[in-house]
Amino acid sequence: METINNSLKCAGLLFLMMLPSLAAADSSGGYIGNIAPMRERVQQMEAFWKQKKAEVLPLIMREQGVDFWIVRNDEAGRYYNNEGPVYTSLLPANYEGMTFPSQHVPPGSQATPRIMVFFDDGNDIEYHEPRDLRELEELMEKLNPERIAISYDNSVRLLDALTAYRGSLVDSWTLGVRWLETMVPAQIEAYRSVQGIANELIAEGFSNAAITPGVTTTDDLNWWFRQRMLELDIEYENHPSIRLQRRPEYIKKYAGEAHEFEHGAVGNGQNVVIRPGDVITLDSDIFMLGLVTDSHQHVYILDDGETEVPASLQTALEIVNALQDEYAKEFIIGRTGKEIVAATDEIERPNRVVESEMAFHPPPMYFRRYLLGGYMFSHKTYVAGMTSGPGYYPSSIVSNDHQLHENTLYAYEPHTWVQVDGWGPQGIELGMGQIVVADADGLHYLNRSQQKDWHVVR
Repeated sequence: METINNSLKCAGLLFLMMLPSLAAADSSGGYIGNIAPMRERVQQMEAFWKQKKAEVLPLIMREQGVDFWIVRNDEAGRYYNNEGPVYTSLLPANYEGMTFPSQHVPPGSQATPRIMVFFDDGNDIEYHEPRDLRELEELMEKLNPERIAISYDNSVRLLDALTAYRGSLVDSWTLGVRWLETMVPAQIEAYRSVQGIANELIAEGFSNAAITPGVTTTDDLNWWFRQRMLELDIEYENHPSIRLQRRPEYIKKYAGEAHEFEHGAVGNGQNVVIRPGDVITLDSDIFMLGLVTDSHQHVYILDDGETEVPASLQTALEIVNALQDEYAKEFIIGRTGKEIVAATDEIERPNRVVESEMAFHPPPMYFRRYLLGGYMFSHKTYVAGMTSGPGYYPSSIVSNDHQLHENTLYAYEPHTWVQVDGWGPQGIELGMGQIVVADADGLHYLNRSQQKDWHVVR
């Protein structure tokens, strides 16, 4: 038996000692210049999980009224990426991301536990590792739990072994989601800095450092971001998404590219020259500390003779940000994703807004964990928590029936189309996407970008 609170009591101290080297802005306000080496990043990720075990695990088990949580290594089929992020995140591991082998395997084996049990004795969370279902039954007879959480996926043998406890069993789905989605304060602060890195990267790419109007193409810009991330030792999963919007008059002006445009825009898979008067949107992410950003930002390419963003375009950005601030007020603790969307649907749209729809989802997260021999145990992202739509991917760990809780994060990305002079009746799409945190006081941006100003290329 291991008492988690005692064994991990130094986790928060370790994190505090390490954080300044990672991503706090330097005296000039820069984040990119303070990206930590990979080893330190992994150590910080592990410090987060150890702190979560000490602080979040007892909190959410008591919240759900569960005193005995059974986690198995064959629950992965329930999750869309077939990795089982609940199981992976709860595995004992060192600060280098190496998972400890099961207590029941011979020396030299790397096999991880088949069954893990977390028992709330009223003071601490005890960790137990029964060898098999027989030992699990013996443990339950000894501890006499009152409310037992299990995954019902692939559970026939487990249910047979727990026949005497059928009346005490509950589905662990919500408990698992609450475990994954709840952040400790150190993670939230780290996310603020990771978002700062993303903001600086985008600002560099949305400048004349990367874009020469009339020469640079959308594919050129896409690959510029990928190359720059490689140079900065920034991990990523998705190819950046570049969307270019062009006013109807200029689609006709550059007739050789007109066939590429649909509803005034082109996206990935279409390669056009970036020209004066264009609006470009980037939808991209970076990976750091187990956290993934999800940024939607916009740049305007000054037209010939312009020295600043046209007034109609500037006010469009202000309208979008003000509307998103109104939407954010509907994120009330205890509401479901469906209820939040329904509440935002009732908000009156300002003049010039052609269409606007709410969209949010938990940001993807990831592990960097290995078996002791070096084999990568986990390499995919997972998404867990409340979402605006019926599903984010074919995943069972997101739901718009899930409730909003404190200390949870979201990729907040409403999509809004605004009328702008010269851009036709459909206007332009200017949804701003960024990471936000929910707490008792509402929804808050973490290092908000483009609150007032456009990115501008001259």
